[in-house]
Amino acid sequence: MDLKEAIRSSYLAHGLTATQLESLYALAQWQSFDVGVEIIPQFEDSRDLMILASGIAHITTVVGEPIGLIKPGMPMGEISFLDGKPRSGTVVAKERCDVVVFEAEPLLDLLASSPDMMACCLKNISRVLCARLRTANQNLAALMALDESESGPYKL
Repeated sequence: MDLKEAIRSSYLAHGLTATQLESLYALAQWQSFDVGVEIIPQFEDSRDLMILASGIAHITTVVGEPIGLIKPGMPMGEISFLDGKPRSGTVVAKERCDVVVFEAEPLLDLLASSPDMMACCLKNISRVLCARLRTANQNLAALMALDESESGPYKL
């Protein structure tokens, strides 16, 4: 898969015009990561937005336990891109990974210059964040139910 196809087939491109896609292509950079390499280190002070083009990556806890899976077409770094704060988690290449990288400032400038494009991209990012929040809520509910079943009806 090449850079343009990786962008076109990603969550970010949904609903964009050909002209808008061309402007994204102009900003994109390609990076590759070998197995076990951190693509995004937790607490890194970067706002760059990334799309996994190929491979599989894990979102991991501070102790290295996988808590999420990133597949091709999915975003990485979207929280820091939006809120400007350091990275909230670590992403590690489970397989060799190719990644499309958008440096934050040029991408933010592009979006600011095109309100329609900004609305479309923010809507697409919001959908991904909502899906991840729903999954986290379901996982939390399952853990709470497990905790209640192990403690029984009488808590001391």
